[in-house]
Amino acid sequence: MLTFAAVIMFMVASFQALSAILAFAGTGWWVTEMGNLIYTNFVFWGILDLVIALIALYAGIDLLRGGAFGMVMGYLFAGLGAIRWLFVLPAAPILSVVVILLCVMVIYAIALSIDYAEGV
Repeated sequence: MLTFAAVIMFMVASFQALSAILAFAGTGWWVTEMGNLIYTNFVFWGILDLVIALIALYAGIDLLRGGAFGMVMGYLFAGLGAIRWLFVLPAAPILSVVVILLCVMVIYAIALSIDYAEGV
């Protein structure tokens, strides 16, 4: 089950990295329906997505080695990732639900395999 959790974490990390790239690309000037010119800045969300992706990548690698740090970071990552994607739910409902379900599956897989960690 830990291998399953690590593979799912790699998948979710790729979704987070893609979201970060799209957030960095979406920053700029936009014209509203009223004709007003506004500046939207998605850099904060891009940085947050990139941090979550890096945490997921490192935790997935550590999970494959059976490390306790990977399990703790996996819980943290999956919880943070699920909460983060709740904010995107109105904008991208299908992608958000898929990523939230993947995060819940990671938490479930780690909870089932807690006995196999080195330091626990």
